[in-house]
Amino acid sequence: MNTGAAFIGVGYSAVDRKSDRSVLSYAHEAALDALRSAGIDRDDIDGYVGIGSNPNPPAVAGDGADHVSAYLMCDSLGLGPLSWVSDVSGFAVNMAATAAAAIRAGLCTAVLGVRAVHRGGAEAPGAGTTARAAGEDQWTLPFGAGPGGTRFAQRMRQYLERSGARREDVWAIVSAAREHARDNPVAYFRDAGLSLEEYLAAPMISDPLSLYDCDLPVSGAGAFVMVSAEAARQDGRPAAYLRAHANWTNAGSVLERAGLVPADIDVCQLYDGYSFMVYEWLERLGWCDEDSGWKFVADGHTRPGGDLPVNTFGGALGEGRLHGMGHLREGIAQVMGAAGRRQVADVEHCLVQIGPFDRSALAVLSREAQ
Repeated sequence: MNTGAAFIGVGYSAVDRKSDRSVLSYAHEAALDALRSAGIDRDDIDGYVGIGSNPNPPAVAGDGADHVSAYLMCDSLGLGPLSWVSDVSGFAVNMAATAAAAIRAGLCTAVLGVRAVHRGGAEAPGAGTTARAAGEDQWTLPFGAGPGGTRFAQRMRQYLERSGARREDVWAIVSAAREHARDNPVAYFRDAGLSLEEYLAAPMISDPLSLYDCDLPVSGAGAFVMVSAEAARQDGRPAAYLRAHANWTNAGSVLERAGLVPADIDVCQLYDGYSFMVYEWLERLGWCDEDSGWKFVADGHTRPGGDLPVNTFGGALGEGRLHGMGHLREGIAQVMGAAGRRQVADVEHCLVQIGPFDRSALAVLSREAQ
């Protein structure tokens, strides 16, 4: 599979637990950082992609309150004229796949992608919540099965029962995330380790998911600049080529589509909205046998210095929840060799997976074009 596109810049904003800043200020910070990273001006951008919604449980769906739409972002950043603009649904990999398709179709040549979220709720500037149960929620919220992990707690319980793993074993995922976060200057938990005793003593959110099994709501943003693979090659600077992508309906084929096998992957960014999700994707994508992912993690393979470092920026458990934008941003940085102190040596291929089992998006990023 040849997507014909590559990332040439990646941008970060601060990541804050509590802040008086607007979500738009985070978006601008990440976007300008991505442009600096790519070495281009905003006038060189002729395409834009974002996600114009916020799936946080207390989200108010207010443009400029807890997310930014393409309309707001392009106008406020002074982008234009633009040949192509889109807000997509889902996760950051969907942004990348859509931008790559637009570039390959000749609709644009240089795309800025930005994903920004605010913690939401009453703390978001301009925010206010209304209790309601509509759509699919009407069949779950009245019975206490809300977005706080209930359906994932059931899945985790099934995994523990099948595999023989214990909560003591799951701690290895969370503690590894804290270790990786130490070298991420924007990670919320960069200076906070977590002992097994602290993990086991944490309050339950939805048994067996405890407080530290759940990602941390934060405010922040990430951004990227994407161009054609040919333009990236001609430029000659480090780039991360989008080698393949997949979705939840064909997730197991992503490595085959990239022409790779699990042993070719140097580093993974696996969605950890809830800790045990890491097990599922290690198994499903071929690094472990079914129900044995917990042993793989417990043996230290995914920790700093392991043979398959996972979530080298700390993941959503260590950096904070940006709905997968952190995972894509880190994958780009690792392949470009731009991850600073947390850089893994000689990264040629990175797998990025974002989202739960039933709404996932995946990508393989490579140092060289296919």
